[in-house]
Amino acid sequence: MAAMHGKGGTATFTSLTFEMLSWSVDASADVAEVTVMGDTYKTYLAGFKDWTATAECVLPKAGAGIAALGTTATLTFDTVSDGGLAYAGTAFCTGFAPSSDKDDKATITLTFQGSGALTEA
Repeated sequence: MAAMHGKGGTATFTSLTFEMLSWSVDASADVAEVTVMGDTYKTYLAGFKDWTATAECVLPKAGAGIAALGTTATLTFDTVSDGGLAYAGTAFCTGFAPSSDKDDKATITLTFQGSGALTEA
């Protein structure tokens, strides 16, 4: 079984590259029910596809999170550590949430809404 380690993951958005702690992509597809009376099983038709993403990063001193908020650009997530997969697409940065803890490093969580296709390479 092939496996990838997450320790080498990266994310880029516009000209910003983040020191990653974790990232996730959530892709989904809508369906419309088209069952009619008399059918035994429900039937569906494929609908629109959608995706969102989240990145947890080390909080940069330059405040890169607020610079990304409200902008649209190509978002790329990569599992480069083992020649793994990369995901990319045009996205809007819809949120940023910086946080700091007395016992840990300061972090920022960025949220994205995909616009158009999500590609896998």
